[in-house]
Amino acid sequence: MRTLLFFLLVSSNLFANRPEWIPDYFVHYEKDNHLSRMGSRIKIICEFDSDYNPIRKLKFGINGSDETIKLNDKNECVIIRKPQKSVFQFFYDQNFQEIETDSIEIKEGQITIISLHFKDQNEMRPVKKPVIYLYPEKDTELSVQLKPKGNLTFSYPEYSGGWRGTAHPDGSIDISGTRYPYLFWESEQNFNTFDPKLGGFILTRSTIVTSLENYLSELGFNDKEKADFITFWGPQLQQHEEVMIQFILNDACNEFASLNIEPKPLHLNRVYMIWSNTDNLKPQIQKPQVLQKLNRDGFDVLEWGGIELLGSAMAN
Repeated sequence: MRTLLFFLLVSSNLFANRPEWIPDYFVHYEKDNHLSRMGSRIKIICEFDSDYNPIRKLKFGINGSDETIKLNDKNECVIIRKPQKSVFQFFYDQNFQEIETDSIEIKEGQITIISLHFKDQNEMRPVKKPVIYLYPEKDTELSVQLKPKGNLTFSYPEYSGGWRGTAHPDGSIDISGTRYPYLFWESEQNFNTFDPKLGGFILTRSTIVTSLENYLSELGFNDKEKADFITFWGPQLQQHEEVMIQFILNDACNEFASLNIEPKPLHLNRVYMIWSNTDNLKPQIQKPQVLQKLNRDGFDVLEWGGIELLGSAMAN
């Protein structure tokens, strides 16, 4: 089955006075001509942006409760609660993102209608700014072959069947007469899980920069690499009060792309940061991740990148 949010476009009168659109849910009110002594009615309408299993059950929480209700054949249900301000959480199944609302006012004498748009948990996510520093011990002619698991959306310099040029000990590379500080690529991929076995870190906004400095130092990044990493990721992480991060290292990074360099470096070091805000995810971190220093001896290559996951992503 596939059902789309056509109702957003159908009735201009219904949404004439709607508040600012929030991607995963929308709230409006209608007068209730059938009042209940139990409280005010809350009508939930579930919409899905991809095929779904018609389990006809919706898990939900109101101000932290844990409840389940049956859906009718239109994927709708009605809940009755006393008028108050409430924060809702909704979960359909593991194939769709959990939805958590801001505070919603349940109004006396009116039906509170909450239209939910469940997004596919497995939608494509951008793998951002993988950059590749090449550190030969002397100027070296080399080629770099990259095979991302998803669509290559951008590269600089342009990737056309490979990168070929002269790499220098400072990490830069000359290609077609232009010197680049590193190779850059981005891709859209279907990846949306942390690995709980690895552990991870929960960072608050005030600790993000100092924590990243410490973790990258543990891994063996030099000052330039740390500055490049933190000036890119720091502002994105600091948009949230709290984030979870996890580092994927070396061969495990083949999950995102294979990377082949000729002549082969003595050490190919790859570091991807997987992260998510914790607004919709309250992960139980069993242990902090153990980080081991990368081997930077000899002809060394360092690649770093990362991906922001959706709020409810956690591998079983």
